[in-house]
Parts: sequence; C-alpha cells; structure tokens
Amino acid sequence: MAETTMNYFLINAPAGSGKTTQIKAMIQKFILEDQKNNILCITYTNRAAEELSKDIISDNVFIGTIHSFLHKFMKNYFSHNEIINLYFEIYGDKIKERISNIDKQENIVASNDRYIEKYGSLSYEIVSENIKSVSYNESPFNSLYYGGLSHDDLISFSKCIFDRFLIIQKRIAFKYQFIFIDEYQDTMADVLKIFYECIAKTNTRLYLYGDRMQQIYDNYDGTFEEQFKAFDNKQALTINYRSTTDIVNILNKIYNNSSFIQDNSSEMKKVSANYRPRIIITSDIESSINEIKATNPDIMTLYLLNRQRFSDIGALSLYKAFEGMEKYGYGRTYTVVNILTTAYIDNPDPLMKLMFCIMYLVDCYQARKYGLIVQTLKAYKMFCSDVWQIRSHGEKQKLIDNLKNLFNVLKSDSAVIGDLLNKLDELFFIDKTFLDGILSDDENQNALKVPLIELRRLTEYLSNPKISTQHGVKGESHNSVIFVADDSTRSPIVHMYKFFEMWGHLSISLETFNQFYYSYANELLDLWASIKINNNDLNKDSYSEYSEIIYKKLLFITEKFSNDSYFKFLCKENYDKYFNKPGVTNAKNCLKESTVLGVLSAYKLFYVGCSRARRNLTIIIDSLKLKGDVNIHKKKFIEIGFEVIDANFSEH
Repeated sequence: MAETTMNYFLINAPAGSGKTTQIKAMIQKFILEDQKNNILCITYTNRAAEELSKDIISDNVFIGTIHSFLHKFMKNYFSHNEIINLYFEIYGDKIKERISNIDKQENIVASNDRYIEKYGSLSYEIVSENIKSVSYNESPFNSLYYGGLSHDDLISFSKCIFDRFLIIQKRIAFKYQFIFIDEYQDTMADVLKIFYECIAKTNTRLYLYGDRMQQIYDNYDGTFEEQFKAFDNKQALTINYRSTTDIVNILNKIYNNSSFIQDNSSEMKKVSANYRPRIIITSDIESSINEIKATNPDIMTLYLLNRQRFSDIGALSLYKAFEGMEKYGYGRTYTVVNILTTAYIDNPDPLMKLMFCIMYLVDCYQARKYGLIVQTLKAYKMFCSDVWQIRSHGEKQKLIDNLKNLFNVLKSDSAVIGDLLNKLDELFFIDKTFLDGILSDDENQNALKVPLIELRRLTEYLSNPKISTQHGVKGESHNSVIFVADDSTRSPIVHMYKFFEMWGHLSISLETFNQFYYSYANELLDLWASIKINNNDLNKDSYSEYSEIIYKKLLFITEKFSNDSYFKFLCKENYDKYFNKPGVTNAKNCLKESTVLGVLSAYKLFYVGCSRARRNLTIIIDSLKLKGDVNIHKKKFIEIGFEVIDANFSEH
C-alpha cells in the first residue's frame, strides 16, 4: 500500500465550490513567493484554460490542455531517431496491415492511392524512409504513414516515451516546481501516471483538483486507484457559492460523506427560491414540463437522452448523422455531444470544426468585424492563405464578397452541408488537403446531406441553451433546473430507476460505491484477459470451451463479494440464476459490467444535475418506471430534503 507523500495533494472541489478561483489564487501565490517558479496547469478544455489564464501574467506559467502541453513539450524529441524507432516498434504492425489492406476497405484504398500519387510507391520501407519526425495531427485518428498521432495516441505514445526514456520524464519535474491538474476525475489514467511518476522523489508538487462525484466521462479507467492513496487529501473546498441552503443540504445528503460536507456562502444564504426543491412523480412527463415552463420560460431542462435533446432543438438529422459514426461510439474519447456542442476552437472533428468556424465568420461578416475574420482565417491551416492575405482594397472586397456568398448558402432553407463545402471549394476558401480529408472519410457522408437549417438552429441554441443533458452541463449553473429522470442502455449507460430503487434500501456513498465498482470491474477484466474474448464474443461455442474457467471465476466473485451490499442488491440475483442453471445466457448476464456501472453513473448524474440549480430544482420522475414500493421511494426523497408531489394522486 502506498504511503502518503509530501508533494502529492488531492483537493476535493465539489460543485459550486469556486475551484477555478482557488487554482488561480494558488498560482498567483507561488508566483509572488518566487518569480522564478515555473508552474504547469493542465485543464480539460481550452475554454477552461482561458478562464484560468485571466489576470495571470507570467512567462513562467503554462496553462492549457494535456494535448497542447504534450505537443509543445514533446515536439523537441519527436524527430530523434530513438523516438522514430519507438514509433515503428509500436505502430509497425498496424502500418504493414494497412499497406496490405487484405479486406480491401475503400477508405484505406483511397489513402494508399494518395500516398502512391505523392511518393510514387507504397511499402513499409518507403514509409520508414519518409517519416523524419513524429507529430500530433490534432484529429481523432492516426496518420500512420506520416507519423501523425491522434488525440489518444499523443498521450499513450508520450507515456511510452516517458517509460522508455526516464531522462525525458524527469525533465518535467526539473522544469516545473508546481503542477496542477484540473478536473482530475475525468483525466485519463495515463496522464495521471505521467505526472505521478515524473515527480516521484523530487521537490515538485502535484495538485489534483476535482470532484469524483462529477466523474461523468469515460476517460478514467480506474487504474490509478492505488496511486491515489499516496496523495494528501486533507484539503477540501467546503463552501458552495452557487446554490441555496436547501439545495446544498440535498447535495450533502446525496454525497453522503462526512469528510466532504459543504456549507453555502453567506451571500447564498440570503437568496430566496420560488419553491422548495421538489420531486414530481407523474405518468405524463411532457405535460409536467410544459406546465412548469409556462410559468418560467427561462428554466433549463436536463434530459438524459441526447436524441430527445437534439430533437427539441430541431437538429435531429445532424445528431443522427454523427450518432452513427463509429469514431464517436461508446467508449471513444469523444462523443456525439462533444462534437455537436464544442466551439470550433476546441472541436476535435474536422467537419464540425469547419462548420462552426464558418458560422462564426459569417456572424463577424454581418457585424462588419473584418479584423476578427482575417485573424481567424490566419489562425487555422484549414483555410487557404490567399484568402486572408489582404494586400489591397480589391482583395478585401473579394473576401467580403466570398463571405456574402457563404452567407447566402447558409440562409437557404434547401441547402445542405455538402453544398456549403462545395461553395467553399468553388471560392478557393478551403485548403484542398483538409477538404479531401473530410470528403474521403466514409463516415461523413450522411452528415453532408444534413440541411444547413439544422446547423443554424444548433448554433442559435448553443448561444442561449435552454435544453441540455444531465451529463452535458459540466461546470454550468442555472437559476432554475428541471431534471428529467430516465434510463439509457446506450452511451452513457444509465440505470436511474434502479438507482432510485437501491437508494431506498441502502445507504449509498461515492467512496464505497466506487471501491466496489472498480474492484468488481477488475475481476471481470481479469476473466476476459484469461480467456482472451469479451462479452460480445461469448456464444455457445466459446462458452463451451471456457465454461469451467467462467464457472470458477463467477464462484470466486460471489465469495469475494458475499458480504457487499452493492453486490447483493445489483448482482446476486443474476449469479444465483447462473449457478442454478449454468449456461451462456445466464453467464453473459453475470458478466455485464453495465449492471453496476449503469447505477453508479445514475448516482453521479443525479448529483451533477441537482448541483446545476442555483435557486429552484425540480426532479420529474415517471411513475410507470419506478421499481418496487413507491412509498419507500417517497420516504427516501423526503429524507433527502425534497418536497414530493405525486401528480397522479396528491401532494406529500
């Protein structure tokens, strides 16, 4: 077991606790103490980096995303022969497989043809000779033939470099005396390990800020749990500056951890609400929402399912186009919501980055902000340099005319995204290589057919959102919030009504629930590793081959967690069925990690959704989906601090 060290600090920062203000204060404090101090602050988004950077003026402070940091730090090493050799050691087999393209995949055929057109031939030896440096290509995919690393692989490859070349690893600690990681709970374990290992046995201090109750993304895989034990976690931000007293009391009871109790600020203690936090149990969700909105049109409605959210916005076809893309499917770093709600500056998808940027440029055109237009065009390689190089009045007028043409396409109710791309190409506005990358991606074909009116509706919504999802409002807050309870078997997997049922019977805390989940998930991973398949590949034949191993493992799991209340409530029934009648179907039910993860996700999302409200909070629950005794649910909700309104019967 790891011992607590003097230079690792974990600061719990629950919802509304002024985390950004605290981090800025710490950075400024260390600068004042010694202007020679070098400080690194890793943030989740560029937007968060901009917020943290305000009022901090020092060349010794780097504030940015992990990708921006690694891109800057590692590029000095990416052209070294040892690093290039490591690249081929890791990706060589994938490059050979892509060159051979046994399955004759069309996108790979096109990629191979483009390489041959550029270099005259394609072979592993030629690729090896042509790659003079590794680079970050700022996209979701690797450019294997060119040494280009994707978002995820920039991190994993950098981790491999640090592990192989310890001198490079230690240069981080040598350069920086203080390292901050914001939103640590959603940070990839590889990132946490990089900084944990690089400052070991040094005087550099590492500060992790965040709140594990708000861990709502899939980036963290639970493989840093042992290292967390080495962190001093005595510090915590205990004042909630966002919400009224009633809401803060509810958040404390949901959190259910005496170490992390919040009080609200003196200012918020004076704030009055229109009503007590309430739960409405109804069989008519839509009518209840409309009734509340009629009296408060500015209320934020939080849905679970993105399909419903984007349907309400009027951008369902756009959502469906990206929902069908494998690159944004379950378990991927970026989800459909990330792509459709992230501004062009941070957007990882080339097509939506371009679309959002064009919408911004057209807005600037309408406002006659020509300086901002040129500045933006110059900042991104996706635009042709001839577009932004203004050397005469005629060239300025040409740019204005081009923007007018784009505006006319955008405002057309019959035009589609593909039409806008064609116009950009026709006007020589867009870099040919960038456009080719978008058009050659087969997964983009449905998106090109989406009406531009949906893009307009989406950007209008993003400028003033009144609808969101419970996992899409991280960091936001609103005076009044409606939280619509729902389940989902797709990403994110959420079993909200099973959570309500378990909540009525068990005392749940994040600490104990997390401990059980990661321990339980590790046992399942151990089983899949031993038989080298996953649950999706388990069938009658494979089960017959591995039935003895599976039986023994499930028996071991049952014995290991025999006294665990979470296991008893969520898993034991499936395990009993399996042992009564062993077979592939009952085994698959036992081996679904989602049985536990769905309820844990619901617990966190319920907290996150409630924490967004400043004054008024309403939870709407479908009475037809409640499991078990409704009176047990009502008793729990009242105990937590809600007023319960059963719209089907009477108030309680």
